Amino acid sequence: MAEPSTTSFFAPGFRMIGDIDSNNDVRVEGIIQGNLTTTKRIIIGKTGQVIGNVKGHQISIMGEVVGEVIASDITVIGETGVVHGTVLTNKIKIESGAEVEACIKKYREISETDTGSNNTKILGVNKRRESELLQPEFSKVSLEN
Repeated sequence: MAEPSTTSFFAPGFRMIGDIDSNNDVRVEGIIQGNLTTTKRIIIGKTGQVIGNVKGHQISIMGEVVGEVIASDITVIGETGVVHGTVLTNKIKIESGAEVEACIKKYREISETDTGSNNTKILGVNKRRESELLQPEFSKVSLEN
């Protein structure tokens, strides 16, 4: 029988310095200075703020995150959401009014057999054409008359 879903809740006025590692859903309405990791869903509420990396299966941001956001499924940035940093996600939804100053990259699982190892799976970023995206093309222009 499946265990009931539980949510770890950090209320408004709550302030913590340190990392959180959980197997539950997590809702943040307070302030966390540190990394937040779970295998499930993370909700950063309107009064929530995380200064650090956030990693989970599904991430919803209505508050503020300064750091790296990593979602193996979907990231939703609500109309009151603020993200400064990097977002690695399989799918993304950004609502009108959200403030996003971030590098957004595709998240995918790759097997290590792709890299020559016998281990099962690792988490990675789609590197396809990344070097092309980072390298601007310059044209040679003659200024001679």
